Amino acid sequence: MQYFSIIFALIIITSNVIVPSAEADTRYVGDQLVITLRLGKSTNHKILKTLKTGTPMEVLEEGQSYLKVRTSDGIEGYVLRQYISSNPPKTQRIDELKIENSGLQKKISELQKTKISLEKQLNGIQEKYAREFSDLTTKSADYEQNLEQSLNNERIITEKYNTLMAQAENVIKIAQERDQLLQKNKKLAAGIKELRNENEKISDSRMIKWFLAGGGVFFFGWIIGKISRKKRSRL
Repeated sequence: MQYFSIIFALIIITSNVIVPSAEADTRYVGDQLVITLRLGKSTNHKILKTLKTGTPMEVLEEGQSYLKVRTSDGIEGYVLRQYISSNPPKTQRIDELKIENSGLQKKISELQKTKISLEKQLNGIQEKYAREFSDLTTKSADYEQNLEQSLNNERIITEKYNTLMAQAENVIKIAQERDQLLQKNKKLAAGIKELRNENEKISDSRMIKWFLAGGGVFFFGWIIGKISRKKRSRL
């Protein structure tokens, strides 16, 4: 019996022993509560201040019923463990979520504006590229047409060049033949001149012969006539 009394006493004593926390952490007053921060670990100790729901505090030491804490303004005291939570109260979390949601909505709105602006820029870029692509397509078609025309012109020029080269060879031959003909013409002209001179000489000789022949005929006719007249007169 004495043994059980000793064990019970030890349990009571250990229940009130403050166990120092391995590492100080922040905890909060639970939902919809206003608790007291006291100088000691009982309701008989002096109240240092009241703490509303969501008040953060740093835990310095842990006990079975009380926690030793330090508030954000540096006041140290004891609070009942059952009213303290490691998680922020729902109302505070709701407010934080509202703030976060408001911030997210603002970011979403900004992102929407940025998206609209980027879409406008993208549409402008697409339209610009479409115009440039159309211009490039047109220019490419013009270049192809010009290239084809240039190739045709080059082919025509090449044909003309080849023709001229062939004609140039013919021109050289023609020039040589022309020179030969000129030489022949000179020779023929000289021959014709000689023939004309000879022809003139022959014509002059013939005229003299005909003149002499005509004179001889006239002379012989005159003589014959005279002889005939003499014969008549004798009769």
